[in-house]
Amino acid sequence: MDKQHYFLKEKGLPPISAIFATLLLLLALVPSARAENVITAGTTLKILPGTSLVSAGTLVIKTGATLSNAGALVLKKDLTNENASPNSLGTGTAELSGTTHQTISGQNVIANLTVNNATGAAINGNTTVNGTLALLNGMVALGGSNLLLGPSATIAGTPSATVMIIATGSGELRKEFPSVEPGSFTFPVGDNTNGAGYSPVTLVFTGGTFEAGNYVGISLKNEKYPDPNITGNFLNRYWELTQSGITGFACNATFQYVAEDVSGNESVISCAKVAPEPWTTYSLTNAAAHELSAYGATTFGFFTGAKSTTPPENQVLANITVPNEVTTCYDATQVLTVAGNGATFVVENGGNVTLIAGSKILILPGATVNSGGYLYAHITTNATYCGSKDSPLVENPGKETLLPVENAQGHWIKIYPNPTTGYVTLELDQDNGPATAYVAIYNMNGKPIVEQEMNGETKRQFSLSRQPVGIYMVHVRSGERSEIAKIVKN
Repeated sequence: MDKQHYFLKEKGLPPISAIFATLLLLLALVPSARAENVITAGTTLKILPGTSLVSAGTLVIKTGATLSNAGALVLKKDLTNENASPNSLGTGTAELSGTTHQTISGQNVIANLTVNNATGAAINGNTTVNGTLALLNGMVALGGSNLLLGPSATIAGTPSATVMIIATGSGELRKEFPSVEPGSFTFPVGDNTNGAGYSPVTLVFTGGTFEAGNYVGISLKNEKYPDPNITGNFLNRYWELTQSGITGFACNATFQYVAEDVSGNESVISCAKVAPEPWTTYSLTNAAAHELSAYGATTFGFFTGAKSTTPPENQVLANITVPNEVTTCYDATQVLTVAGNGATFVVENGGNVTLIAGSKILILPGATVNSGGYLYAHITTNATYCGSKDSPLVENPGKETLLPVENAQGHWIKIYPNPTTGYVTLELDQDNGPATAYVAIYNMNGKPIVEQEMNGETKRQFSLSRQPVGIYMVHVRSGERSEIAKIVKN
């Protein structure tokens, strides 16, 4: 049998109390032939307040055994909890401070956990920390397990590229938020795939309903998001954010990355939620700080940085401000949606924006072009997107104004037959049809060929019989609603 070493550190306790604590520890610990310290079934190991137990070997909690730690448990090797259901280890602190890699196994509920091991540690089994997670030295790998931080849990220490949570497997770093005033939290995550890359995520909730047992979970990959249509300018890094028990939320999210993640031109990259659809683009990256921002996010999913040379099928532009001396372009092969649902899109004085879509451009409430700002929007007729020199259909080079907007509830015009050989019928929504609507049809050069007003009508026929074969765009505007659609003439 291997020789075992137990250490009890008495911190200001009377001698009788210290002796009593020592007896409890010695009665509960049974050395094994594998250099393990075993708490046997039916036994409770108590570590009293103000005392420390140093386990030089792996500490095993057998099924039916209990660890009640109200002091400090210093682990030099692994911790293995064989209880099948989540098992509380007490109200004290467990510390990983070995000189070789350590593992916490089993379903553990820990009050406070300190990681102080330069060689690192691993979580093997879903673990909860309800108090303080102190990251002092080394990395903690989650693998396929989840590490949940309770609603009152905090992070101590200084996370960095050498001190962080590695969340690159199927496991997540999860945080439960208080139901009242959830506030903010920084997830100290990163990867060690091709060298260490610290890439934390900070969430600031500004609204929402948070049920008991809620959480946000985060994992990441140090590679390009696996969409072959993302080309040109992108990050070789993406994050997945999941949530449970949180509804109707609004959240400001920031994502840190490292300079080595950038492929292409960093200055044109924006924060993007690339899945689930629709693709949602937020602000341009802060290239100096290597930071992405998604302000006002109302859904979670996969986030990365991208300015793809291949446009997505559908794209939403949310909470974007284009400042002075910035020229940019946004596109979609089908529908490009600007603002709406509480989101904003602002072009400031000196900002310059081009919008290109293959089918529709929807400009909703929250879109504004300030005095001195420029916005050009058009439907492409030849599959040429950002960089196209086609004439714009919408241009605002002057005074501050709110752009034409469409009802945020959905499309409100129908055009048929489409394609057509001559005549087309424009039909407005029967339930919410406007009293007055202004209709303009543009040819492929951006010149209006039809400009008419519909007063109280919900349907009108237009003739393209004298126009050449090609693609035409119809722009219908009424009050605060606006929609652009494509007509194909054969």
